[in-house]
Amino acid sequence: MYDEISAATDPLGADNPLIFMTGPLDATGAPSAGRFTVSARSPQSGLYGQANAGNFFGPELKFAGYDGIILRGKSPMPVYLAISPEKIELRDAARLRGMTTYATGDAVRAELRDDRAIVAAIGPAGENLVRYALILASGAGKHQKKGIAGRCGMGAVMGSKNLKAIAVRGDKQKNPVYLHDAARFNAAMLAAQKYLSHDLSTEMYRAVGTSGTIDYLGLLGDVPTKYWTQGTFDYGKISGNVLAETILSGRSTCHACMVACGRKVERAAGHALPHAEGPEYETLAAFGSLILNDDLHAATYIGSQCDALGIDSISAGATIAFATYLRELDLLPRQDLDGTDLRWGDPQIALKLVREIAARQNFGAVLAEGTQALGARYGVEGLAVQINGMEVPLHDPRANSGMAVAYATSPIGASHNQSDFFIVETGRPMEDLGIPALDRFECAGKAALVARHQDWRAFNNALVLCYFPNPPVQEICEMLSAATGYDIHLGNVLSYGERTWNLQRALNLKLGYDARRAEKLPELMLRALREGGTDRHVPDFDLMLREYYAARDWDWASGKPSRAKFIALGMEEIARDVEGA
Repeated sequence: MYDEISAATDPLGADNPLIFMTGPLDATGAPSAGRFTVSARSPQSGLYGQANAGNFFGPELKFAGYDGIILRGKSPMPVYLAISPEKIELRDAARLRGMTTYATGDAVRAELRDDRAIVAAIGPAGENLVRYALILASGAGKHQKKGIAGRCGMGAVMGSKNLKAIAVRGDKQKNPVYLHDAARFNAAMLAAQKYLSHDLSTEMYRAVGTSGTIDYLGLLGDVPTKYWTQGTFDYGKISGNVLAETILSGRSTCHACMVACGRKVERAAGHALPHAEGPEYETLAAFGSLILNDDLHAATYIGSQCDALGIDSISAGATIAFATYLRELDLLPRQDLDGTDLRWGDPQIALKLVREIAARQNFGAVLAEGTQALGARYGVEGLAVQINGMEVPLHDPRANSGMAVAYATSPIGASHNQSDFFIVETGRPMEDLGIPALDRFECAGKAALVARHQDWRAFNNALVLCYFPNPPVQEICEMLSAATGYDIHLGNVLSYGERTWNLQRALNLKLGYDARRAEKLPELMLRALREGGTDRHVPDFDLMLREYYAARDWDWASGKPSRAKFIALGMEEIARDVEGA
């Protein structure tokens, strides 16, 4: 991407490459390393875009004989790509137009006469170039977990190329994954599996899913409510614990996963759910507390429709909540809403708007552009809770201060998938990496640790490794070293992530990134909440950001990494590019 795109590249133009990549541990038995990444210039932020997803698509691509796919140009007609060890072909997808992500996967498998094919597809939102359209990977197996490349609008980039889906079918016998030292790898893998089999968080995610954390995080004030303006809510009503006791019908998993955090829900709010796929934490918070909806069944169904229509539930829920907030302030006139009014706690209005967003119909066409555009439309862009065009995920920096600088410096816009530092701040230190337990409200001295954590997660994202299970760092290093033959150990592992992080910064600078304008917190996040678990705390963002720049050795005025930093990381060519920009 660094070589192929520039500031002149249109995110929705034919010259924006769309890249699907696996990682070096994909298709091995390494715990929870069966993911894949989709990258392109983001139509949401205009910056580097990256979306990380699970399911079995990544390993299946490896078993088909490929590490990745790079898509350039634009098809003159709707097509889908079919990949197998024997051949690769573009096939007519005209009849698939308008289908949901799940229906597309089922139709492609039927046409290929192969129930074992894994299909990554866009829905109507991707076809209609909704800025935050997603790509969803699915299989026919009833215990397979959906894989959602949800952030940065990768589904819109895919739609701009007239590519409806990619179907992959591999063959382990024809394309085995070779390991540099299989015996050493297996010893490290078994050690990691043994650790995870007794790990409390593994057991928790398996039992109640990611949304099982809502109760606890709600007590801490970490779950945004009423569009980031309220500190309390009956979080237990939308919790994964209640879901497990009521509508849960099964569990689902990704490749080589010991957690199985996926929720299977056959019916919710009187409707059958596509592929019986249930919700994650972010979805229940976005269509629960963020819009003041305490109906778990309704939030679950709305989330399933986001997945089916191909919309990122974080951005969709946030944009609807922001519109409701502006309506409450009487900044959004009722006559703009095409006969619908907005009010807190009404899931039927949210469902209607989700469908209109996907179709770009009525007021949904406005919401399809996201919160930054919505705020600008009504002269209050500063009230939009977004960073670089990306809606902020559902973890509040007022509850865990490290997330303030993690969000602001993320290379893809606000994201918890570049650093989920709130995990450290809520009691999970990483002593092997020199990241100790921390007071969640502390600001001074924390930014350097956030940078270290970002480097670790950049390394994880390259593997591609799920964040939920956390085997010992030593075992991850040992598995990768045994698999590749590279000398990777505790002493040098973070340098891989640091190189990645600095290259992403260099790419964004090439795309016109203005650090001093972009790196700031939304106005609503800087308002102390009078009630709830944040205890009226507001992070000292300016202090942390300056400390972060010092730790990174980046220039404050320009946002550029120093030449010395690039040279130390073995990136002299990139240093010359950045100096000359």
